[in-house]
Amino acid sequence: MWTKKSSRVLSFMCAVLLLCLPSVGICSEAQATGREETVTVSMQDWNTLKANNAAQKKALQESQAALTEARKELTASQTALTEARELLELSQMTSAEAQEKLLTLLKESELQKAEIEKLRQELTALKSESLTASDALTKANQYLSDTKKEIEANEATHRKRENQLERQRLLWQIVAVLIGGVAVAK
Repeated sequence: MWTKKSSRVLSFMCAVLLLCLPSVGICSEAQATGREETVTVSMQDWNTLKANNAAQKKALQESQAALTEARKELTASQTALTEARELLELSQMTSAEAQEKLLTLLKESELQKAEIEKLRQELTALKSESLTASDALTKANQYLSDTKKEIEANEATHRKRENQLERQRLLWQIVAVLIGGVAVAK
């Protein structure tokens, strides 16, 4: 992704920005000579900065899209949880084990909501940072990678939860058929 030339350009831009800081570089009070100096940037460097900025914006948009997708998955998970509640009510079975599983599913749903909120807060914090273009792009890429891993983990958890609910639904259907068979036999 990074070529030798782009690394040199970024190094040059970082050096220029560092030298322009009032407490460090040629702009510091110890260096003040009473004359103003101007810093010029080549068009190529300027275009590189613009490209880096565009890449950062794109990474932030992708992170926002990933967050939106995670919210959709959370909604689907909550819908599945609601269906599980209705199935429990229809079967009129209130065993302690069924209630414990339902509470576990509710807790997992709340944890997933907290993770989504954490992702949203991290994205907001990332947008508000005012680092140099190369530092901000590096952080955005790292954040996107972490977000993707969390979403993949959430998807795996969601698939596992769906499988668990499907098994539970099948179990309740079998129990309902058995109860119905016993009721018909009597």
